[in-house]
Amino acid sequence: MAVGLVDGLDRTEIRPDTQAPEIQAPARQAEPKRRWGGLLPPRRDAELERLRQLEGARIVLERARALIAQGWVQDAFYVVRGRNGESRPVSPFGLLLLTRTDVVGACLVGAVAHASGSVDRRDRRGQAALAVDTLWHALAEDPSYERVPTAPYDAVHPAARAARVRELARWNDESARNRDEVLGLVDRAVSRTIMDAVR
Repeated sequence: MAVGLVDGLDRTEIRPDTQAPEIQAPARQAEPKRRWGGLLPPRRDAELERLRQLEGARIVLERARALIAQGWVQDAFYVVRGRNGESRPVSPFGLLLLTRTDVVGACLVGAVAHASGSVDRRDRRGQAALAVDTLWHALAEDPSYERVPTAPYDAVHPAARAARVRELARWNDESARNRDEVLGLVDRAVSRTIMDAVR
């Protein structure tokens, strides 16, 4: 008696007096070797990263502008409203004792620092730094700005950025300065981030 086995392609007959054919397992394909690149996170596209940073800096600048429009100050970083409704100036270190919602006004640098608090912690430093750099470039290009910039135009070293922050704070605190001029500088910086993104 013959038993027919059908594997979908061939029909093989096995008789009781013959030996069964050897069944071979399908050949395994060799697994590709793992590379170190597979273990590391994928590299970010430099252009996409640049656009993401510019977008983040623009958002920081727009939030800083809203705070300056609400309440601009000189010779202090922030103005906070106390429980009794009185406003009082505080330094950046005094803000550590308060909540960010207590802030009702800020200088130019304080507004950028405050606005960067809403950015994801991993991106905060880069986007706030880019916002400061963009403000500084906009100020340096302003023909009405008489002071020679203290930091090189293309410097990104932390010491150079600290010099830019001091220069922006000094400019903000000049006695002849007004809120419209500060808002105008922020607007030019926002425009600069948009123009840099489309280049």
